[in-house]
Amino acid sequence: MAYLIRWSPFAPIAAWVQLFLIGTLLLFPISSTAKSVCLALSVGTILFTPDFLRDLKTLLATSWCKAALLLFGIAVIFCWWSPATFAQKAVGIEKYSKLLYLPILVVGFQNATTRRLSLHAFLVAMIITCALSIFKFHGYLQFLTLNPDNVFRNHIMTGFMVAFAAYISFLFSYRNQKRARLTYGLLGLIFTYQTLFVSGSRTGYVIYLLIMMILVLQLCTWRQAIAGILIIGTLFSVSYFTSSVMKTRVNGIAQQIKEYKNNQKDTDLGLRLQFHNYAHKLFNKHPILGNGTASFTYYFNKEKPIAFWTWNLLEPHSQYWLVASEFGILGLGALLYFFFCCIQASRKLNEMKFLAFAMIIPFMIGNLSDSLLFYSGSGYFFIFFMALFLGEELEIKNEKKCASIDVPLCKPDVDLKTEQLISRSSNQLPDVVVH
Repeated sequence: MAYLIRWSPFAPIAAWVQLFLIGTLLLFPISSTAKSVCLALSVGTILFTPDFLRDLKTLLATSWCKAALLLFGIAVIFCWWSPATFAQKAVGIEKYSKLLYLPILVVGFQNATTRRLSLHAFLVAMIITCALSIFKFHGYLQFLTLNPDNVFRNHIMTGFMVAFAAYISFLFSYRNQKRARLTYGLLGLIFTYQTLFVSGSRTGYVIYLLIMMILVLQLCTWRQAIAGILIIGTLFSVSYFTSSVMKTRVNGIAQQIKEYKNNQKDTDLGLRLQFHNYAHKLFNKHPILGNGTASFTYYFNKEKPIAFWTWNLLEPHSQYWLVASEFGILGLGALLYFFFCCIQASRKLNEMKFLAFAMIIPFMIGNLSDSLLFYSGSGYFFIFFMALFLGEELEIKNEKKCASIDVPLCKPDVDLKTEQLISRSSNQLPDVVVH
């Protein structure tokens, strides 16, 4: 009953923020349009709430917020000497503008209930994704024109999300008891099956392997961790020999490496390495400040280093080479500083600490072979979840502030702003108690 009241037309705006954020995490894996709508509603309601604005101002002093603003500022300022067209620069700025959402969303995720419900909303979305994927893979749902390894998003993004969903499920299974432990464990196995036996995403394989090793190291003693890593290695070996999809994809990359060594470079791997080499060439032209925002796509279209390539290429399939070629050493330092600040902030978290590291480390490694921060899907995926995790940092700060001034309403699992706003609206909602 309390939640129906909180989300009624008479509910305070803070309750609507919670609803919109939960909707964002639920719809993000399924629909870009629905995600954009929920994100706009979330940001709008946060910015029009005075209490949230005060929290936002305090976040501007944090190192990770300054680092995010610095990286976005570099993308804007470096337009001055970029040879790219106005349209190309606008695309580049838009790609990095997602960094501006980070502190705003952190304010919205400062409530533990919002974080918990949002994580479960994401798991619901991944259950839907994996159910469609697995049924389609086994010959059902033939009336749907979808690929089993990229139901709603591309295979790279889907692989990353399902691997992370598996991590969340196994972590929650460890933290819970009885039926909840069994349920989360079963979800983890479903996500694992989709990753190793249905999906053809090589990025998904790498992320899953890495993220499961992180989980083992986080939860186990060193002896247990060694045994756990051996079990994970055995699981991958069994998957390779029993899954035709994985075997084909892994053998394919091995074959492409041989072809590249024999100067046959027009394969998936060969093209990716050629993109890296071209970005390296651009970096050598102006190593300190780079060639400017969107300069990679401008020079690539102009010089045509790969003769048969006719598509518009925005980035070299590596976030680090993209930043190095466009923003130079200064920009690369800003990117690494941003990641470092996120790591430092994550170390101060409590319940969200393990989850935060399970997001940051694979994301940083994934940026070696893909421009994950630059891409819309994976970039927003990172921003949403880092905001969710860092919301705990703001909650901890507010609790300490309340404790220092001896405010009796400061309770860890209650959205104080929502309760305060509801109490102010008591003339509209008489005799209502929100738990």
